[in-house]
Amino acid sequence: MSRVLACAALTLTLAACEGIAPSNHRAATPQSVVLQPGDVPGMMRCSTSGSVNTVLAQEKSERSLSYDMHATEWEQWRQQGATDAYFAVYGATAADCAAASASGTGAPQGALMVGLVVEFSDARLAAVNYRRDSTLMGLGPQDIRFIELANGTTTFGTATGLGPQSVIGSGLVAGTNYFIAMWQNKRFESDFIGYAVANSDADRAVHNMNRRIL
Repeated sequence: MSRVLACAALTLTLAACEGIAPSNHRAATPQSVVLQPGDVPGMMRCSTSGSVNTVLAQEKSERSLSYDMHATEWEQWRQQGATDAYFAVYGATAADCAAASASGTGAPQGALMVGLVVEFSDARLAAVNYRRDSTLMGLGPQDIRFIELANGTTTFGTATGLGPQSVIGSGLVAGTNYFIAMWQNKRFESDFIGYAVANSDADRAVHNMNRRIL
């Protein structure tokens, strides 16, 4: 009888331990939140993608004219509490990726999706920085102003489905469709540009990114 009771007690203990076992979910990071292959079916990941430090190192080695500005911007963001960032670019073809590179010239012939996710040390600092309207890696509030000047459509706040600090804009410019999104959720600030892609595809990619912020 004592052996049966001991086994029962052990079974209950194990069950209790399983009930309080820590979750297997990993904390979100800029790399896990940013655009993933499943968000952009039929598109290829461009070599210009990578962590902010990797992208800056590549720009420096290529003597990109953008390097000094991007490096200065990132240092400013770090001073405001940013701890990590990831830049992801997807193109319809290799030629589109080449056009989006630092050494590229002219507009891509096909489609592009570009995402940037920046992590801050806490949500308060992310929210404060969002309200500063700062630019990083060429992405920022000027993209929304570009849509407004083109008489496009803009939606702000909770109506975007991305939270109170967010904006989505879209419009046709010279026959090409643009889709822009900027938002802050928890400790992350994110930016997105869709070029020559359907609004529905771009919107789905943006909301996929937002859902990955745990």
